[in-house]
Amino acid sequence: MKTLLLSLGAAGLLVAGSVAAAPASTAPQSNYDPLAAFAPFDYQYPVNRYRSANGMPGPDYWQNQVDYTIRARLDPASKTLSATETFTYTNNSPDELDFLWLQMDQNRYRKDARGNFSAAHALPPKWHTKGYQIASVEVRGADGFIKAHTITSDTRMRIDLPQPLQADGGMVEVRIVYSYTVPGKFGGRTDWYHTKNGNVFEIAQWFPRLAVYDDLRGWNTLPYLNNEFYLEYGDIDYYVTVPWNMIVTGSGKLMNPEDVLTKTQLKRLEKAHHSEKTVMIRKPSEVNDPSSRPKQSGTLTWHFHMDNTRDVAFGASKAFVWDAARIDLPNGKHPLAQSLYPVESMGKGGWQDSTQGVKF
Repeated sequence: MKTLLLSLGAAGLLVAGSVAAAPASTAPQSNYDPLAAFAPFDYQYPVNRYRSANGMPGPDYWQNQVDYTIRARLDPASKTLSATETFTYTNNSPDELDFLWLQMDQNRYRKDARGNFSAAHALPPKWHTKGYQIASVEVRGADGFIKAHTITSDTRMRIDLPQPLQADGGMVEVRIVYSYTVPGKFGGRTDWYHTKNGNVFEIAQWFPRLAVYDDLRGWNTLPYLNNEFYLEYGDIDYYVTVPWNMIVTGSGKLMNPEDVLTKTQLKRLEKAHHSEKTVMIRKPSEVNDPSSRPKQSGTLTWHFHMDNTRDVAFGASKAFVWDAARIDLPNGKHPLAQSLYPVESMGKGGWQDSTQGVKF
């Protein structure tokens, strides 16, 4: 037993008492339960006709599809992207669908976004924007497009369909007109940043994208935290209109090189398709040369296409150096490795080595 004596101040308050001393050696109690550690394992999802026991799709496996056509315009002065997105959604599920859910990723940058209330995900106020500004949402009916009722909650939007979308192959066409301010630098996911020859825009998660409807959870509508990359597959056809002096690079294949490249650049690009070595499409010395663009005023529209993909992204800048080389794949195909970067990124171990790194 140990005596405790406390004396407080001039008032002469004295408190005396006794406390029991703790044993000299108290072993920590273990939470280990060998019965739980070696208990029978239950699979998270039951085997059924959708999902086989070997992990392969079952005989009735299905997956919905969404095909997009997007016409976008980037205004580098106001840092605004505006677009009209039209998508066709194919419901291969066995369920009729009364509504569609979309992921609205740019709403992540709103100051009232749910992610900002997490210390690990909060964004600095200087990166806040107003998120998506939706001008219209329309669903095609028998007599053309009609206005649709929508509900937006954080980084999700529900589109109520005028009539249920039939199961097993039903299709619906939706058109969305929208715009947003491109946020400041944020982890390279989507941003713009300054270089001495002009700003570089890296544009990702830039259009409303269909959430996944699957046999496990139905609509996957978790807010923008870590679920934003679970997306339906389909074909994406997109057009990006920019000022004449900007170069655009994007996912998929450039469909109209003759409209956006000079004759010299077209020849260099063709050479790159057959070259193991890196070929300069736009040299550092040509970055500020107006003749490195096919026109010297107005705008140019770059057209890209990608099949069977869940997403696309693009970059745009008047500061881009551009190089490329052929890739030799084991299946005999020869895609093109390309790198676009500002001159500041060149130097020892710099981006001029990127294309060869992409190949390997």
